[in-house]
Amino acid sequence: MVELDSSDLIGTTVTSTRIRLARNLSSYPFPDKLNPAQAREIVRAVGYELTRLDSFTEYDIGKISADEATYLLERHLISPDLIRRRNISSAFISSDGEVSVMINEEDHLREQYILRGCDLYKAYERISGIDDGIGQSVNFAFDEKLGYLTACPSNVGTGMRASVMMFLPGLAKYGKLEELLPALKANGLTVRGVFGEGTAAEGYSYQISNERTLGLSEADILSHMNEVTLNFADLEHRARERMLEEDELGYRDLCWRAYGTLTNCAVLSVKELTAGMVKVRLGVALGFFDADDVGALNDFIENMRPVSFRRGNCPGSRDEREQDILRAEIVHKVLPRLVRRPGEKRADAAGTGEGL
Repeated sequence: MVELDSSDLIGTTVTSTRIRLARNLSSYPFPDKLNPAQAREIVRAVGYELTRLDSFTEYDIGKISADEATYLLERHLISPDLIRRRNISSAFISSDGEVSVMINEEDHLREQYILRGCDLYKAYERISGIDDGIGQSVNFAFDEKLGYLTACPSNVGTGMRASVMMFLPGLAKYGKLEELLPALKANGLTVRGVFGEGTAAEGYSYQISNERTLGLSEADILSHMNEVTLNFADLEHRARERMLEEDELGYRDLCWRAYGTLTNCAVLSVKELTAGMVKVRLGVALGFFDADDVGALNDFIENMRPVSFRRGNCPGSRDEREQDILRAEIVHKVLPRLVRRPGEKRADAAGTGEGL
């Protein structure tokens, strides 16, 4: 593998960036102690402020269908914890689908902005603007000494979690993440799965975030996370070099076989697609495939999640076999446009796998 500069290192490892702010209203108990009337008051108060800032759409988690809730979860717009509190919770999603404000999750508000690639400062700037707008007429629970008061003590202070989703097959293969966990914990950091706290990693994807918020400023957290992200990217690059040194031909065969299966099958289940796409992503990371837009490839994978796929391509279908056939057809058309072996001609511009 060639030597990469910092932007290349980040570009080949970071999938997305998220900034999340935890806030509570000063005149109400934490969500676990709310009664239904109080919960509705918070939803109305925050919703009113949000509609002044953007065209937010409200989703009452207790009233939407299970499919709708799963779809929002697949898009990382809500959390499993919000669904568990469906009797009191709602979510407001911005018009561009990038900002979500979860109401009555663990805290009264969980404001978050997720963007493709790595840009912690841009993410913070946008969600901070939303937070400031809400705070103009809603009184947040705040202590001059401690900072923002939250249901979980680990969020007291800035109430901010800055995180990056990283593709780390090399570190996972050599068990380096487990080795790093104690040092990360000691430095106020944590590693979680794709859907946040309490979830498993999926396809070598890990969420790296700060865990300490008390005694630090937002600028401190952002600076620290930038440094940590670059360090992780460098460690991952070295692990990938080691993989190639040990068995480049074996990994190439593994990745090419997966690509061949995905682009030449007649029936493709979700499980088979997921397993195959992990190997294709690995192939891109190791240089066995060319991908002009890794972000578009990641979007395609996201859009192929079960409910997202069905909503975008066959909303009226409940027949799994029919969906598996259509899934295979779409992968045949789209994947060669996103990924190709070095030297192969680029196909036409790609779709995303949603609404094809």
